[in-house]
Amino acid sequence: MSNIFYRKQYKKIGSMKSGIEIIIDTIKVTRELIEYLSAIERPRTISFTDKVKVIDENCFYHMNIDYISFNSAINIEQIRTGAFKKARRLHCVDCFENVKILEESAFEETQSEDCLYLPNIKQIPANCFKNAKFLSIITPNAEQVAESAFDGLQVENLKNC
Repeated sequence: MSNIFYRKQYKKIGSMKSGIEIIIDTIKVTRELIEYLSAIERPRTISFTDKVKVIDENCFYHMNIDYISFNSAINIEQIRTGAFKKARRLHCVDCFENVKILEESAFEETQSEDCLYLPNIKQIPANCFKNAKFLSIITPNAEQVAESAFDGLQVENLKNC
């Protein structure tokens, strides 16, 4: 594969279980890459470096990965259609500050206990957060919001949308 990734073992620390963490260092994260890595290693955790700029279509659609971390992925600019649709364990989404483009159903039915801060988003497309669950979603510069963008959303705090 042309994508670069690193693996490291980790052991149980407190309530965390042992397993494989995969650190992805590529510009575009695709569904094919995630499926390939999941089939080989069955990762419990996937992390990203600051090289990542695009989360591709259906990348994490209905994936059963314990922890998806974006702590170092500060340069993500685009989240494509259905990228996190039905993702059940999405954590550390606080590094989406540079995302400029969200596509339809990007977070539809996503389950997260974290806050989602998207200061550079101007348009929120159809079904973007449909039936999703977040602690809070903050989009202070959203100018255009599709009618169905927040249908069925469960959130404790929705600001500036």
